[in-house]
Amino acid sequence: MDEALKRVINLIALTVAVASVVLIAMGRLSWATGLLISTAWSIINFLLLMNIFGIAMLQKSRKVLLAVLLIKFPILYLIGYLILSSKLFPLSSILTGLITLIILGVVTIWPKQT
Repeated sequence: MDEALKRVINLIALTVAVASVVLIAMGRLSWATGLLISTAWSIINFLLLMNIFGIAMLQKSRKVLLAVLLIKFPILYLIGYLILSSKLFPLSSILTGLITLIILGVVTIWPKQT
């Protein structure tokens, strides 16, 4: 994994953890939990997607690709559906956590300074 991507993931995790502590202190436990869960889901989704691209570009074994695809699509997306359909967390907290996916995408695609 790229060093810049590791730093961004660590920064996002720290920011979300601090925000969650503040939200819990404010008595918004469901909002904090929804933010934590959706951020973790976004990071896992992004890392699996990058893994799929890496396998495809390096033309690694089809078995490895199949294993990653079987983790990402049926399992991870089913978990995402269950999170959304459970209505345990406010939709706005889940959408806020999904912004992580956009941030990670921008950091990965943005041209790096040489």
